[in-house]
Amino acid sequence: STRRVPVSPWATGKRPGMAEKDASPDASPDASPDESPDPEVSAFTRSRRERAVVEHARTRARLLAAARDIVRRDGAFGLTVAVVAEVSGLTPMTVYRYFDGPTDMLYALSDETMQRIFARIAELDQADRHFLDEIGRIAVEEFSSDSEVNRMTVLLAGTQRFGPDVVDQVGLLVHEHLRVRLASGQVEFDDVELAARTIITYYRGALYSWAAGFYTDDQLGTEVASAIKAGFALGGGKEVG
Repeated sequence: STRRVPVSPWATGKRPGMAEKDASPDASPDASPDESPDPEVSAFTRSRRERAVVEHARTRARLLAAARDIVRRDGAFGLTVAVVAEVSGLTPMTVYRYFDGPTDMLYALSDETMQRIFARIAELDQADRHFLDEIGRIAVEEFSSDSEVNRMTVLLAGTQRFGPDVVDQVGLLVHEHLRVRLASGQVEFDDVELAARTIITYYRGALYSWAAGFYTDDQLGTEVASAIKAGFALGGGKEVG
């Protein structure tokens, strides 16, 4: 039977451990839930809130698109609130309503990539023998889709969260996958914990080496695939049947 992957915070668009700034009008006191029995007022309020949500998403996407263009062109250190305002055609005040500053925008750019990765992973069957291969393929495709920006966000914006959050999140999936297949008799291991730790350690090393420019996009794919082989080798794993 199909065993779906537990939903990651990134798959829902939520940044783990960090609260996103609320720049929508609904954050103001006058946007509190309308308790009026007048159905016309309620309908108006709902419509206004729906428009506010759409506008909030559009403005945030516009700011992040400008930030991505700037990082791609000038690097992470060229990203400033003033430049984002100029490129997006909005005011610095608007930028600050959505982001605390350049670092916050880098976090958000990193989050966009992670949301796409974990949303795709959530569609996989965790018990499938190719699950780890698919995780690696998805990660490589998404990181390589905008290498110039993603390398910088991994090194700069993602440094702390790629330690305690992203790598650990992937590590949990790796552990669970190997345990599921071990319990079902699909694989055998001398040490399944060692296999899982090896895979995630190799993956982390490949990701940061790629971000630092030591690997090309193609080499990242090769190294991620090697992580699985190394885990099976060191953990004494083999496919059954």
